[in-house]
Amino acid sequence: MKFQPSFSFVLSFAAVAIIAGCTAQAETTAATAKAKPAQIAFIKNCKVIQQRAMTPDEFTAYQRLEAVEQQMDELHLPIKAFEAEMEQHSERMAELADLVHQEDEHSIRIDKVKMAEQQKLAEEIQDIAERHKPHFAALEQKGDEISELADEFTDLLEKSAPAEGFDQIQVMSGSGATTECYDDGIKLISRN
Repeated sequence: MKFQPSFSFVLSFAAVAIIAGCTAQAETTAATAKAKPAQIAFIKNCKVIQQRAMTPDEFTAYQRLEAVEQQMDELHLPIKAFEAEMEQHSERMAELADLVHQEDEHSIRIDKVKMAEQQKLAEEIQDIAERHKPHFAALEQKGDEISELADEFTDLLEKSAPAEGFDQIQVMSGSGATTECYDDGIKLISRN
């Protein structure tokens, strides 16, 4: 008999995957947020069709968005500790899963000592997840706030968008900056 993960155990691992993705996005955002944006580029078919300076309202909205993204970065600090703990426990859980259930041509052997160790480890994982619930809740709340601010910023930009439409909007810092575009999942970079 193999260890059957509980719903909360599976949920804990799903949370790890989500947080890892958010951490990567937050690190990318943090690097971008340090530069002061001056230009907006509207891109269509991977070509800049309009580039202009931000209006004061757009810049204010962008600064609010950057400030909340910085707060999100700070909220990720305890999550990094969570990820490290979960990774260590997950590796041990995988090792135990192989040891609990031994099978050959004629018999199946279940190591009850390893099974008990596996159950104890599952409880520890559950405790770790419970300890970090407030961090997940804070991240979710901050993510909702970022989403709202991003929508406000996008709405402001779309008011002065080119009449011919666009595929992407990119905030750029400095003149002569590069723009990035994705065409069928392929990253294209052009210099302005």
